[in-house]
Amino acid sequence: MITKGRSWLQKQIKKIDETNSNFMNEIKNIRNIDSNIFNEFNHWKPLKLTFLNFTLDVCAIVANKKFENKNYIDLFAGSGINKTKGKYADFLIGSPFIALLNHKDKFTTFFFCEKDPKYFSALDKRVNYLGLNTKKYFANCESKLDEILQEISNQGKSYNFFFVDPYSLEFSWDCMKKILNIRSDILITFMTNIIWRSIKTEESTGNGHEALNRIFGNDSWKKARIEEDLIEIYKDNILKERLDAVILSTQIKSKGNFYYDMIFITHKTDRNNPWLNPIREAKDEIEKHTDEVV
Repeated sequence: MITKGRSWLQKQIKKIDETNSNFMNEIKNIRNIDSNIFNEFNHWKPLKLTFLNFTLDVCAIVANKKFENKNYIDLFAGSGINKTKGKYADFLIGSPFIALLNHKDKFTTFFFCEKDPKYFSALDKRVNYLGLNTKKYFANCESKLDEILQEISNQGKSYNFFFVDPYSLEFSWDCMKKILNIRSDILITFMTNIIWRSIKTEESTGNGHEALNRIFGNDSWKKARIEEDLIEIYKDNILKERLDAVILSTQIKSKGNFYYDMIFITHKTDRNNPWLNPIREAKDEIEKHTDEVV
């Protein structure tokens, strides 16, 4: 049983914070590479990164027993370093270095996509500093997904963990279907609040409701009567595509009205996934808190 309350969150955030991590020196050296380039974040983002780190730990331990080849695939990698917005700077490692530092011995290959030239350049140099087995793509992830999936297929039997963390509404259902249809665990950021605003204002990223059709794969989003319906509709679409899916959603929220959901998707096992219990407990802990506590 994990420790309850703020002490649990504090313990987990230390694992991704520069000044408290076991990899403090490595993080400091990485951050000094292109030191003026980082992703700025709001104070609820550590909740997301903490959940990623915890989920990776559980999944990688389970996968290690069954698979020789284990892949971490990060489709919106960013610069690898995050900095808090505001007067005082706190630095946290982003998803690439959560995987490369905290879980480097649990995966055999790491894949990273980033389309922003500034972020990719910094990420490329920072990742190279560690000298691990990585494949980096300076491109929109959707244009490289088939290539990544082919690389994975060439390995034969493998374990695959996809982290899909779009900034807004960039990830299409066509791409989601591709990763649902291979043996994979998936953690995806579902921008519930932004999608609902797009519905209510009849626009979304300048593309109207076509952008919502692209995310859901159809106009099923029109069934939503309240904001909370959206994630249930998306889950139903997942289950139609992956019949054995087990789905767990975790809400990441600010002290205001903004929030999004982290959706974790895995395959059902013969024993009904008892290994998911720690992740369920982590979900409960994360959902107790907002950016104010962070």
